[in-house]
Amino acid sequence: MRHLQSALSVTLACFALAPLAGPAGAAEPLFNFEEENAAAAWRIRSADQDKLERSPRYATNGRFSLQFTTPQWKEGMEQWPAFEAKPPVSDWRPYDRLVIDVVNPGARSYPFALMISDDKVPFRQGLSQALALPARGYQRFVVPLNAFPEAVNRANISIIHFYTERPASNMTLYLGNLTLLRPGEEAPEPPSTFVRQVAALELGNLGTLERTATRCRATLLRLAETPAAKTQAEEEIARVEARIAAMRTELDSPTLTLARLEALRGEAARLPQQADRLVSVARFRRDCDRLGWASSPMLVGFATSMEKILPRDMPFTVSARKSVELSLARNEKESFQVAVMPRADALRNVSVSVSELKTSAGNVLPAEQIQCEVVGYVETKRRPPYAVSYVGWWPDPILDFLGPVSIAEGDLQTFWVRVRAPKGQAPGLYRGTLRVSAEGAEPLSFPISVRVRSFTLPDCTPLPTAITFDERRAQMGGAENWPQMKHRWADFLADYYIDYDSLYRQGPPDFEILKRLHDQGRLVAFNLGNVFNAGTSEEGFEEAIAQTVERLRPAYEQAKALGLLDHAYIYGFDERPKEQFGLLERSAQALRQAFPEVLLMTTSYDHSFGLDSVVKTIDAWCPLTPSFDLERAAQARATGRKVWWYICCGPHNPHANWFVEYAAIEARLLMGAMTAKYRPDGFLYYATAIWNDNKPIETGPFTEWNPVSWTTYHGDGSLLCAGPGGKPVPTIRLENYRDGMEDYAYACILEEIVRRYEAKGNALSAQQRQWLAQAREALVVPDSLVKTMASYSRDPQRLYAYRERLAALIDRSGMPDVDPWGKDFGVRGFATGAATNR
Repeated sequence: MRHLQSALSVTLACFALAPLAGPAGAAEPLFNFEEENAAAAWRIRSADQDKLERSPRYATNGRFSLQFTTPQWKEGMEQWPAFEAKPPVSDWRPYDRLVIDVVNPGARSYPFALMISDDKVPFRQGLSQALALPARGYQRFVVPLNAFPEAVNRANISIIHFYTERPASNMTLYLGNLTLLRPGEEAPEPPSTFVRQVAALELGNLGTLERTATRCRATLLRLAETPAAKTQAEEEIARVEARIAAMRTELDSPTLTLARLEALRGEAARLPQQADRLVSVARFRRDCDRLGWASSPMLVGFATSMEKILPRDMPFTVSARKSVELSLARNEKESFQVAVMPRADALRNVSVSVSELKTSAGNVLPAEQIQCEVVGYVETKRRPPYAVSYVGWWPDPILDFLGPVSIAEGDLQTFWVRVRAPKGQAPGLYRGTLRVSAEGAEPLSFPISVRVRSFTLPDCTPLPTAITFDERRAQMGGAENWPQMKHRWADFLADYYIDYDSLYRQGPPDFEILKRLHDQGRLVAFNLGNVFNAGTSEEGFEEAIAQTVERLRPAYEQAKALGLLDHAYIYGFDERPKEQFGLLERSAQALRQAFPEVLLMTTSYDHSFGLDSVVKTIDAWCPLTPSFDLERAAQARATGRKVWWYICCGPHNPHANWFVEYAAIEARLLMGAMTAKYRPDGFLYYATAIWNDNKPIETGPFTEWNPVSWTTYHGDGSLLCAGPGGKPVPTIRLENYRDGMEDYAYACILEEIVRRYEAKGNALSAQQRQWLAQAREALVVPDSLVKTMASYSRDPQRLYAYRERLAALIDRSGMPDVDPWGKDFGVRGFATGAATNR
């Protein structure tokens, strides 16, 4: 799913930056700012408030740059300050990259982006590229030109449009070296005068670093409670201060090169995080010492499953405590993390284990229901097209095949502890022991208690989904082994509430898998086939749609014979504009006539969900999450339509997504509390296994798995990994996806119980009426957790409080066996009157 959105607050682009490569060539600038009237070629959107002129400052090609100035935004002002021009070169087909140099001398980092199109396609529907500006710094952006939408004619490019959004302070930018590159060409390096100018900006940043070091020194000394700790703190901060002094000397050197300046900029950007990490380690060490573990070579703490604990460089928050508690329903999995760090020297053969758990009545939760697995790490090497806090090692895959691991000095290693309560597990409070062991060290033991609730979660996904699993990509273990391995993958996906499915299927579904999942009660939705290329232009429309119907007919007949049509949908017209709505409606009519029982779904851009457009035959509309409109969705549902939602390479923060660098809790909130608040009829996601050239993970915890997925995004379209022999490997993001689905299931169960209570009317006792009032109140997702799709809490404790309130009310209801889904739950979701869309 590659969605382009014009609103910067939603998502600027799904196109990535690319490094310069290949031998040097004779690249020619697209725009030349040397002439006095150079700025006249550009048009400003708001000439009365903004200014565009050439400047002798920060020129990277020639003697002048283009200076853009816009004031701090205030109510009533243009909220999208912009400038644009018609390129002197219109035929861009020979070129594969566009280079743009931008200097931002201000102390703030502003949103900035460009759009490029021809003279037919509106620029907002053309190529869109976010340009992440550093504060007080310079960035060279290289835009790949293979990412133009199909409708844009690259032989007739007529507009390049730059814009920002509501700048928070007066904003001045300098642009230079706008250059088109042919394959193999490189842009010229900036002159030495430019290097000196940018180095002066970096020297200004060093004052901030020096103040950071001073604050770090004070905090470290405050945390040091022994003479040895104080000495260690002095030594650590002295190394930071010495490095800042050395950087100042280098930046002031007349022989400084651009390459070395870039390296120093990167180091300066990391120093505040490294100083904060020193504080994190000191606090961790102090807290462990206070618990009586000063003699242990291990520092041990705990974190929730909704946090990403980075192993190196970055600050972290873990809780050093003497016990751990957990709560879950029957047929649910819930996890937490154990964090281990060497006090000094490296640790060898570190492992985490949990004993069997017992209630006071003697009921047992076997140890085999508790998995303690090593968290693995993937390395990002460049900044993606969205804002990130760090480039380096990020936690992601969960390596169940890896045994005890060694932990290097200074590293923080986490272990994923996943507890499963089987369907038949007796409710109650179970207790046991968690143990952390390392070679040559006395094990550390922690009491663990797990409360098993009285109610049971469903086997199938509680929300209909349309999620692509590309089995061709998953055949890392060899195509010859796939007939056996595919069942392992299907079970794995079902365990995470994902159907064995593909949006882009051209051949028939795997009915062997679908029938088995259906018989197990774990099938909700599957795509009969894709209509991506059918009828998208007038030329050959009748033939194309007839061929599509003929292609889908065998799958339809087989699904009908197997009794699976309640689970079937047909997906097509992927992200199509209104210009194709007429063809979309004609195609939908043909499909409806041929396959009357099958749900028809699209992500075409009709934000009225069929209410105000010519498209009346589509059953399910699927907008991006920021475009989901509650009022419009209710109106559409009143006419019998469904309204799903989806994410892909957008939206970016502040909206929730699950890129490798985004907070883990975002995936859980999106599938849980946000879904409970906004009630989409389903969730769509375009891919789970964009693995490119990756090989199965066989070592760790620092893996060779490349997190780059679609273009230069990290984790977009890649929610899982492959391990030895091509076996499935989950990620922290996938775990939070399932946990969110389980949170949503809590809300559905409580809502169904409320519906049954309401049906009793006056027969309710005073106690039951009190329960009903509390349950109705609890079903409203609090604003303190989710206020809007772009404003929500990332505090795990707030989510736990919401979830535990739902669970306690279900336990008190006296109806632990309520099942809102039943055996007929399919792609159309709940039956009328069931617990949804209240």
